[in-house]
Amino acid sequence: MMTQHFFQDGAPGPLQAVLLGGGARAVAGVIMLPVTCGRFKYSSVFGALRSVCVTEGPAALFSGFMATLLRDVPFSGIYVMFYSQAKAALPTAPPPPPPSITSPVGCSRVLASLITQPADVVKTQVQVNTHLRTAEAIRHIYREQKLQGFFRGAVPRALRRTMMAAMAWTVYEQMMARFGLKS
Repeated sequence: MMTQHFFQDGAPGPLQAVLLGGGARAVAGVIMLPVTCGRFKYSSVFGALRSVCVTEGPAALFSGFMATLLRDVPFSGIYVMFYSQAKAALPTAPPPPPPSITSPVGCSRVLASLITQPADVVKTQVQVNTHLRTAEAIRHIYREQKLQGFFRGAVPRALRRTMMAAMAWTVYEQMMARFGLKS
């Protein structure tokens, strides 16, 4: 929607793509954070939201909010920038074929995942250890594992994010082509 609204006459440049991706992810993060923390086992989303609000207060729904934004906004901004630049450099063939891991588009997902891996580790620590704030989690990770602690799980995360993004962007591109909209 943001691309359609702000760039009716052309494609976004690299900085605009970073802002589009980061802005879209910030909005999604605010909306989705209360239902994405996996440390609770409830029978329904509504039951979980009600229980957390009653036992811990509504602020608990946004545990790890800053850490999540520090991870997701740069990831999406970097990814959308690399994606839009790679897409502009590739020959057009409507509808585009599904991107592969080895394409420039696939490489952009891996690169964005690796760049934002430290923020993902911090976000996970904040959500798992609810007594930690973002700065405390950073100190804790460094104290326990030094710099390599910020890159724990980088390969599985990059692969998972790459596969998820490949599916999501393939569906997105196919839908935009089907409806005749600019992607």
